[in-house]
Amino acid sequence: MNIEKLIEQLGKTLGKIIFNKKEKYSEKVNVYQMSSVDTFKIIFNKLFHDGNYNKAEDLIFDELEKNSSPEVYEVAIEFYSSLLKKSDEELNKSNFSRKEIYRGLDDIQKFKIE
Repeated sequence: MNIEKLIEQLGKTLGKIIFNKKEKYSEKVNVYQMSSVDTFKIIFNKLFHDGNYNKAEDLIFDELEKNSSPEVYEVAIEFYSSLLKKSDEELNKSNFSRKEIYRGLDDIQKFKIE
């Protein structure tokens, strides 16, 4: 497989992830035009959907330290809001607690852009 085909496949896969579209309707994504926030979101979504909440949280804070943008802050809020909806049993399976959620919500306040 040549590099162009590999990049095209990666673009299709990223398009499905970013735009949540089925193959039939996905748009090509040029990986060379992706921002660091786009890359962050892809990696974050993979970690979150795999239940790696600790790693996802670490990634959020790493990105907020590098790029304290409203977009990244919004991802952080959505992350903790989604976790609050989970049962304690679900959280415990992923080695995460409600206490960590509240601490994280408190910690991200210093990155809030008004």
